[in-house]
Amino acid sequence: MRTLYLIRHGQPLTDQCRTCSYAQDVPLSPEGRRQAEALALWVRDKEIQAVYSSPLLRCRQTADILAGEYTPVYLEDDLREVDTGAWTGLAFDEIKARWPAEYGRRGRELGTYPPPGGESFQQAGARMEQTAARLLAQSQGNLVVVAHGGINRGWLCRLLGRSPNQVMTLPQPWGGLTEVHVDGDRLTAERLGVRPSPWPSREEIEALWETYSTPAPVRTHCEAVALRAGELAGQTGLTLNLGLLNAACLLHDLARDWPDHARACGELLTKEGYPELGAVIAVHHDLPQDAGMEAGLLYLADKLVQGDRPVTLEERFQAKRAFCGMPEALAAWERRYRRARQVAERLGLDV
Repeated sequence: MRTLYLIRHGQPLTDQCRTCSYAQDVPLSPEGRRQAEALALWVRDKEIQAVYSSPLLRCRQTADILAGEYTPVYLEDDLREVDTGAWTGLAFDEIKARWPAEYGRRGRELGTYPPPGGESFQQAGARMEQTAARLLAQSQGNLVVVAHGGINRGWLCRLLGRSPNQVMTLPQPWGGLTEVHVDGDRLTAERLGVRPSPWPSREEIEALWETYSTPAPVRTHCEAVALRAGELAGQTGLTLNLGLLNAACLLHDLARDWPDHARACGELLTKEGYPELGAVIAVHHDLPQDAGMEAGLLYLADKLVQGDRPVTLEERFQAKRAFCGMPEALAAWERRYRRARQVAERLGLDV
């Protein structure tokens, strides 16, 4: 059994959210270099025989950093990003104004409709499928392939049997990796678009707050919840994943103003390459019975903090009950209060 580690390059020094810059040649940002360094630590014990990279600079820099001094790096032109044709380098507002019909159709047929003079995600995925087969045939052992979010997703849609138009549902964060296990001619993708670390560092957490415009009072609340959860964890005497718990507390309200914010925050963190963290955060508003200890502690600690002020469960829930005017709201209040009590009893906590 061999493994092909499919990696998306680190964060580039450009804003890819406002311009169609996928096929442009730009370097890594400082954050992108840090992401490549994290990948280098992660692959150190993976017995990598060779690294193959797109020739675009952000991929070459990522590949050189993670390969180090002793692993060879080979450039492969067919690993280039999806060709965006006439749209390359233009702002999306300009594209929409100049090609309204084509822009609308691409929005409806994202995976299969190419920009004028370019290629679709499906076409790029086929290109990468052929390239991966060739690289595996001409090599031995475990490989790293450093490419781009678009072409990676195009190939993974084919590999997973997904519709090409589901291409953007596949997580491919900057500096993220996917394990493709190779057994003869059979390829299986696992650990789809994850970061080398299962939760972000403090610096990365603060960067996520900035990216998603988390308001200062919400950040302060998250800090207070993290402090309370740490105190409760110490009282339980249980062996817990404290790094996961702390990150979940600090990011549980990352997008507090979004509809169904717990689920939305969980999906955001999964998209960012932290699926385990996302799973904990997704249930912090309504905790299922089979939730793990870390999820239970986040749920309980969140109920024991009002703003940035520690409170008892009675104080928190009595204050909330006054807003339960409809039967459905009162039923939800009773369910959450009962669940908080269950968690406290399960953990042996007097709150």
